[in-house]
Amino acid sequence: MKRPPLKRMMTALALAGACGGAAGAATLDFGVTYRSGAALWDGGLLRFGVSEVPLGRATLSAAVSNRAVEAGVGGGLSLPPAGALTLRADAALTYRGGVRLAPRASGTLGPVALNVGGAFFTAAATEVDPLAAWTLTPTDLRARGWAADFTARYRVGRALVAVLGGEFGPQNQGFAGAEWRRDLTRVLPPAEGDDPATEPLTETTGSVTLRLGARAGQGVLGVTGGVSYSAESGLSLALDALAGPGGWGAVGSLSAPDPLGEGSDARLYVAYEPWRRASAPLRAGAEVSLPAGPGTLSAAVRGGLTASGTSGFGVRVGYSLPLGAWPERP
Repeated sequence: MKRPPLKRMMTALALAGACGGAAGAATLDFGVTYRSGAALWDGGLLRFGVSEVPLGRATLSAAVSNRAVEAGVGGGLSLPPAGALTLRADAALTYRGGVRLAPRASGTLGPVALNVGGAFFTAAATEVDPLAAWTLTPTDLRARGWAADFTARYRVGRALVAVLGGEFGPQNQGFAGAEWRRDLTRVLPPAEGDDPATEPLTETTGSVTLRLGARAGQGVLGVTGGVSYSAESGLSLALDALAGPGGWGAVGSLSAPDPLGEGSDARLYVAYEPWRRASAPLRAGAEVSLPAGPGTLSAAVRGGLTASGTSGFGVRVGYSLPLGAWPERP
């Protein structure tokens, strides 16, 4: 990879720093990434950014690395009496001249929720992020093209939701199904003096969600099913699978709070989806974050197979610092 001109990088850094310094609610982000099987400069990523910069009803973000300059803007609107709208747009310009644009909108109106997104790019996702191939959500790894997706959800009842969606671009497909959710409760022991004839008090300990549906399109046809569990403590488990005449696939994840002390978080995931044409068929990762000083230290290991069938892995270490955490001068 050709190294970006130093002047260009310093200018972008100055702009990002100026945006961050203008608002105390912003967060500074620092990160170092390395992907195996590549030269240090080609497989590495040094990134500095600022996020959550308020600007009216919107929030801004900006970042610069040895690969690209990035920017994003997002915001939300209330739609009385029973609706809301959230908009987000992200862009990246690589030093090779490639561009990536990714707008997304989500909204709710009564029992209906809609999420619509798209992408236009003339640079591969791995040109911006060396570990983009192995995220839990599948990433389009083509060097150029476009993609779009939508998901619509309709709440049929308190515990039942109908789902309809589609993905378009490299592999057109659609899916439909239903989700059933049940809260888990436990009976509280009676307090001294309670009337034994009254109904005992209960508290919610978590929830279980069951999913059943179907997915059909180019290169994929099958029945889908899944289950997820979420505890009040923050522990969550999810497992989804697809089975059909063309093969099968599965995606699982585990998130746990406080594995390394209070305030820390950890997540493990693995995804095997050989039917996806433009994404890595096998993706796995382990992520952890924990408080460190005034900020948060994070680390991640990701790996798997690329779309071409080659294996690899990468490591990322980052630190996020809220600007309000800086000690005030007397």
